[in-house]
Amino acid sequence: MTQEYIRQLARKFISGTASEEEKRILHDWYDRRALDEQPSETVFTRNPETADEIKNRMLANLKAMQQPEARTPEARTPEARTFDFSGLKRLVTWTTAAAALIIAGFLFWTNSHKPAASEMHLVQAPLGKTLKVRLPDGSSVWLNAGSSMRYPDHFAGKTREVVLKEGQAFFDIVHLPGKPFVVHAKTLDITVLGTSFDVKAYKNDRHIKVSVKTGKVGVTLRDKPESPALMLLPAEQAVLPEKTAKIQVAEISKPAIASWKDNRLVFEDELLSEVFHVLERKYRKHIIIEKEDLTAEKISFTLDNQPITDVLKVMSFSKKFNYSQLNDSTIVIR
Repeated sequence: MTQEYIRQLARKFISGTASEEEKRILHDWYDRRALDEQPSETVFTRNPETADEIKNRMLANLKAMQQPEARTPEARTPEARTFDFSGLKRLVTWTTAAAALIIAGFLFWTNSHKPAASEMHLVQAPLGKTLKVRLPDGSSVWLNAGSSMRYPDHFAGKTREVVLKEGQAFFDIVHLPGKPFVVHAKTLDITVLGTSFDVKAYKNDRHIKVSVKTGKVGVTLRDKPESPALMLLPAEQAVLPEKTAKIQVAEISKPAIASWKDNRLVFEDELLSEVFHVLERKYRKHIIIEKEDLTAEKISFTLDNQPITDVLKVMSFSKKFNYSQLNDSTIVIR
């Protein structure tokens, strides 16, 4: 490969007309020169070099190429003492110019091949409504009322990760071997390959709950990544009380899992405090509980799409409380 050919490639590089093959040839030429003229060295670094660091290293290497070999006084001949320095000057000038062209071309090539940063999307389901989201990998997510989730416009790297910032979501995940799907929800990380499951992590609820409908789900505490994942099977639910760091496992019927996405609510031995929160989000009401001992009681019932007054009437018979409508948006439980 002649120097004239390298000069032509460098000129095409800087003008932006070089083909991908010509760019590759030019970079291969530089790599071969570096390997031929310098001792081999392997460097292990935690962080990859930046474009500026690579540019500075290339410039230093190319400048080193242009230095004439040192010769001992005994080895110098009369011809060497009368060396034509104009030729050396031309060599130095060309090498410096070539270095500048190669570096500029390298930076152009690096920038043009830099992977685009993944844009993050935030989706929110308003109170009183549910929302279905289609993820870049074809998976589907349903967000319950008052929930929000952040996800990228494409899944780069070895994992597919989303963040359930607030609320409840049902995930129906496409199976991709070797690329697990991870949901970050409050203090939990939920990892699957391909399955369907529900995550409930509202800020004002006492517990985080993960319920599995199909497949297998791994649950870990974020501050204990070294601990093995707790594996859940279908019809199993992981419950993490707000003030503890111990995950409990219970059974749950499949009809109760994510029934809300079909506009139907199934409560199984649920705390009344959490039931009232569900009703607030579904009916867009503010519920004030003046009878404090009610919050620790539990209830089981199924709710379709009845008016909230009918729901409260049935609950009040069962749990012996009174209620009144303070205004259009506020209900008081006594």
